[in-house]
Amino acid sequence: MGSWSRSAVLELYRALLRAGRHLQYTDRNYYRRAVAREFRRCQALTVPEDKEEALKRGQFFLSSRLGGLM
Repeated sequence: MGSWSRSAVLELYRALLRAGRHLQYTDRNYYRRAVAREFRRCQALTVPEDKEEALKRGQFFLSSRLGGLM
C-alpha cells in the first residue's frame, strides 16, 4: 500500500476544485464547500488504511467525472 505525499493530496484537492468549475446543474459554491468539508474531515484520520481509502474515494470521484455530476 503506497503512502500519499502532502503534495499528492493537495493536487487531488486542486483537481477536484478545478473540475467543479465546469458544473452546470449543481451549485458551485455548495460543491466547493462540500469538497473542503470532506478534506477537513479526513485530515483528522490517523489510521493509514482509512487515509488510503479516503484518497482512493477522492480519486474515483474525480475519475468518474465527479460521480456523475458533470
